[in-house]
Amino acid sequence: MTATVTIKERSAVKRLVSEVDSETSLAFRAAFAAWKKTWFEGGLAISSDPHARAVGKEFDALVALGPRILPLVVESLVNADNFLALQLYDVLQPDQQLIVQYEPDDERILGGEQGRAVEVVKHWLASRATPV
Repeated sequence: MTATVTIKERSAVKRLVSEVDSETSLAFRAAFAAWKKTWFEGGLAISSDPHARAVGKEFDALVALGPRILPLVVESLVNADNFLALQLYDVLQPDQQLIVQYEPDDERILGGEQGRAVEVVKHWLASRATPV
């Protein structure tokens, strides 16, 4: 059975996102949209390697915003289509305990990067001690 982000978890993420200042939020949204446009351009259109998306000036612009955008990155991961944002989350997350990685024999690996995105949302929320 594949895990999903619940309505309560979505609400908790939205509450945490609301604490991010509007200037940071606007900068993130513009930079994220620019980066997302590159995900399937050129050689990336045929690449199945998610790590290949963690390059370029668009990605670098997001990294430059620093860990303060993590609530916004987590919010993007709620949408299954944004699983490639895991690359950004993994780079920005200063707490290695909050980076979800699967061992080769872990059955959750069958959920792919989309499943890992859901796990990251749940794990990150739990670390925030935010009631859901």
